[in-house]
Amino acid sequence: MKNTLTLTLVFLVSFVLFVFWQLPATIAIQLSAPLLPPTIQFGQLSGSVWEGHVTEIRVQQMALKNVHWDITPAALLTGRLQLNVKVGNARDKDEISGHGDIALNLFNQHVTLDDTVLRFSVEQAMGHVTLPLPVEAKGRVLLNVSHFSMGTPYCESLVGDIRTPNIDVKGLNNWFSIGELEGGLDCKSGNIAITVSPDNKLGLQADALLSQNLQFNVNGKIKPDASLPKEVHDAVKFLGRADSDGYYPIKL
Repeated sequence: MKNTLTLTLVFLVSFVLFVFWQLPATIAIQLSAPLLPPTIQFGQLSGSVWEGHVTEIRVQQMALKNVHWDITPAALLTGRLQLNVKVGNARDKDEISGHGDIALNLFNQHVTLDDTVLRFSVEQAMGHVTLPLPVEAKGRVLLNVSHFSMGTPYCESLVGDIRTPNIDVKGLNNWFSIGELEGGLDCKSGNIAITVSPDNKLGLQADALLSQNLQFNVNGKIKPDASLPKEVHDAVKFLGRADSDGYYPIKL
């Protein structure tokens, strides 16, 4: 009798694990729908819970296309949900693309990112910044995160950098380049902090904070290089009075 119960229990556990292992991603999303924010919308799903693909994930105005994921089952034995995620097409400059390793502690919901790369357009980034002057710009932003650990309100530790290989700005008559911008990433008061490297054509020196609602606050100064068009030098005068070194204040 004891052996029969043991065999039955082993069979039931094995059956449940097998069913869960083969559970289609579509059904998994349907079951978890009540737990997800209503602003998240999913495209066509394929594959399983462990390894799958969705054509698009849309969160308000942001769209992530061709999202692939691969979960590491062994990590669940240590109480962690660990997965590798790939997003978009790196060759398509209009798409958000990248990859990274994400881990979620199932006991305290602590999230970490490692070896993460994200690519997006300057236009997409500018959608979260309120500029003091109307600017039309284009370019590519490259975000590299060696390690990120979620904290309160959302940033506990962060090692990485962000850069734009080149930014083109639309002038009165044509487009012109303002060159490269780059900065280091860190955490400050629980928010993501960006320290802009001063070695750039704009002469931009700034510290920026990215809050939990994806809004930027920027404090710094700017002194455009003499090689930039006259309209750039004229535009920065609207920022306020220059200091004794010729820098104009920036506060966003």
